[in-house]
Amino acid sequence: MLDHLAIGVADWSDGYDVFARELGGHWSHGGDAGAFAPYQLVYEHGFRLELIAPGSQEGFMHRFIDRDGPGPHHITFKVPSLERALDDVGRLGIEPLGGRTDTPFWQEAFLHPRTSALGTLIQLVEADESMLTSQIGESPAPPGFPTVQQRQQGIAWVGVTTSDMRIARALLLDTLGGTVEASGTDWMLATWGPGRRLLVRCESATPGGGTLWAAAPAAGVAHIVVGPRHTRPEHLDEDPTRTRRLDPDPRTAVPVWIVVEDSLHQPLVRSGIQF
Repeated sequence: MLDHLAIGVADWSDGYDVFARELGGHWSHGGDAGAFAPYQLVYEHGFRLELIAPGSQEGFMHRFIDRDGPGPHHITFKVPSLERALDDVGRLGIEPLGGRTDTPFWQEAFLHPRTSALGTLIQLVEADESMLTSQIGESPAPPGFPTVQQRQQGIAWVGVTTSDMRIARALLLDTLGGTVEASGTDWMLATWGPGRRLLVRCESATPGGGTLWAAAPAAGVAHIVVGPRHTRPEHLDEDPTRTRRLDPDPRTAVPVWIVVEDSLHQPLVRSGIQF
């Protein structure tokens, strides 16, 4: 199941304006884990965004921010069996890139952005949710977390450019249990349930309109679209005014587009066909 997108930031507060205040993400939990310090925000239908900053000890997040600056860090999928998932991944010719299996409630492995063909680090997790909850315990929002927020939004999809659609389909659908909700030439909308969707495209395709992909990397996470769970790329293809982009924020460096909800209830007519 698609669980969350993690975004690297230099400081926790760098994510507050967009992801907490503007998009209404509800505080879930967070803390300093030494080499990294993550916190998670929850949106409609349970999808999460994780903001992950360097921790109190020198480690990989310090290197990530120093090397790449803020931006997408990884996409996390929860699996029933990590061992079985890695067997399936191995049959695709993808070797895991480290991880940990030394705790009974959290076992993880990572897939390299290049070999997974998704351009962003992939985290696979087998978790004992009840034990994990007891380990996390109470984790109140820190001082400075917004007390005034817009209403909690839903994530329509996370846009991703793939370098190889064949590998992406095999990984996301066959191995990680996604299904195709919509598709077109060189793109697919993969879903793991309401609010848990990836819009995956080859670089030549522009589902939802070229503007959404104008600043996209050659591979990897390109944007987040916020809106109703039934939003599809064809809704935006037909009328670009159905979305508005939030002001770019270099502190998070992920383009965020918001669907103008009322516009989805206004039918479009083309060649005598109502959409």
